Amino acid sequence: MTCPRCGEAAAGGARFCASCGQPLRTSSGDSTTAAPRVPDRGDDVTRLASPDERKPSSSGWLTSSDSISHGRFTPGTILDGRYRIIGLLGKGGMGEVYRADDLRLGQPVALKFLPPDIGRDALRLAQFHNEVRMARLVSHPNICRVFDIGEFEGQLFLSMEYVDGEDLATSLRRIGRFPEDKATEIARQICAGLAAAHDRRVLHRDLKPANVMIDGAGKVRLMDFGLAASGVVEDVRAGTPAYMAPEQLGGRDVTARSDIFALGLVLYELFTGRRAFTAESLNELVNQHQAGLVTPPRSVLSTIDPAVERAILRCLEPDPASRPSSALAVSAALPGGDPLAAALAAGETPSPAMVAAAGEGAGIGGRVAIPVYVASVAGIVAAYALTVTSSPLSRLRPELTAEVLAQKAREAVRQIGYLDRPRDEAYGFEWDVEVVDYIRENDVPSPRWEQVLSNRPSPLRFWYRRSPAPMTAVEFHHDLLTPGIVTPHDPAPIVSGMIQMTLDHQGLLTFFEAIPQQVRTGDGAPAAIDWTALFTLAGLDPGELEPAAPRWNWLA
Repeated sequence: MTCPRCGEAAAGGARFCASCGQPLRTSSGDSTTAAPRVPDRGDDVTRLASPDERKPSSSGWLTSSDSISHGRFTPGTILDGRYRIIGLLGKGGMGEVYRADDLRLGQPVALKFLPPDIGRDALRLAQFHNEVRMARLVSHPNICRVFDIGEFEGQLFLSMEYVDGEDLATSLRRIGRFPEDKATEIARQICAGLAAAHDRRVLHRDLKPANVMIDGAGKVRLMDFGLAASGVVEDVRAGTPAYMAPEQLGGRDVTARSDIFALGLVLYELFTGRRAFTAESLNELVNQHQAGLVTPPRSVLSTIDPAVERAILRCLEPDPASRPSSALAVSAALPGGDPLAAALAAGETPSPAMVAAAGEGAGIGGRVAIPVYVASVAGIVAAYALTVTSSPLSRLRPELTAEVLAQKAREAVRQIGYLDRPRDEAYGFEWDVEVVDYIRENDVPSPRWEQVLSNRPSPLRFWYRRSPAPMTAVEFHHDLLTPGIVTPHDPAPIVSGMIQMTLDHQGLLTFFEAIPQQVRTGDGAPAAIDWTALFTLAGLDPGELEPAAPRWNWLA
């Protein structure tokens, strides 16, 4: 059997030509019937009969394919002389998506068509073009690639990467919640894709399980950037109400932290198999958001890791300022969080935002009693990436993790006499750059790192900050692409009750500062400082020290 169009030989029983997609002639006995020819681009367009217009077979629906909905295009149809339709992947209010083969490039693609009536809507057409424009701004393995916009018989479509899998919403309906290790893996990929979009100043604005695709290998792609925005957002309430942040439902504003709220809702479903909010009306949903009526994940499933619950609940804080500053910070807060190692394993170059997020501490929200811990490995790697990515200092492997040092810092604050509970805290590792530079310049011919690392002060230090009010950095640091990340110096330590301290990598106190009340109560002099507690925490013997007059006035 040969193709009537291109003359290529076809395998027996084949219905379509493997080269050009032309329907083949079929024969039965002495009679031969020609299959309808797919028109070339230069031909007069012949409209294909819809399933409703075809005459039903007398043999019944069991032996007929007429009962199968193929959408607007039957399998084998050639579009624009380039795309061969394989089948309908899905359809809904936003259009139809087809699986197709790109005959020019020889690769599978997905084609998304607008509904015919919506295709004439100027606003929807603008969103259609916006989807391509926004998706092209971001290139990342966890974001579905969008190639271009095409047109066939007056119908617009966009061509995009074909993902051989199913969306997360379908998976959750089919199997329920995911096992925690698999859910954590998927969560990290969602965070990575969202962080890549935010890094290019693109807000997704419609993050939900239906827009998260998972292929057969378990790789995640974020889909549908039709409502995405870059810059000032005008249509604040555009999106899916069930996955909108409180400020978005209230029509106030939309920021990256609005996407973080939607991320928390997706992660809640991913780990529990249930939605965080069960409102049946928009007003009820708004009331639930304002009241913070969300069931803790561990109340739904007691085996969930506490770190997962803390990360999710921080994302779902009603106040945007209390949510994590970035999707990378959410990833770092998950069990074993190490986005730097994940990026390096994937062959990617870690961005400054990723490095910063790896060492970011966690704030205490109104409902979260314990801060979100950052894994010590992430903090150490962050310090290496920032200052000494390749040096003999790699021999330093602190025995105390960031979690342990943070707890030591809290105990030290209580021992010194500050018993009030903080509203927010942050912590992380950093290198003492001045010490490192001094050693490199003066310890010739080569630094004796073994001796340096065994002496004090240590070139690696741990900083800890706490405050009676939420802390958010106010400056845009040139080395941090993501604003709002708390550092040892930002926000400025000027709020009464703020405390900051540093420990060396062995947990010994090296610096302590507490901001007093601005207005003194009572007529007496300030209480005397108990230096004994400070010397003990610093590992110093007061008997071996001599007093010295200060040379500088302390600003605080």
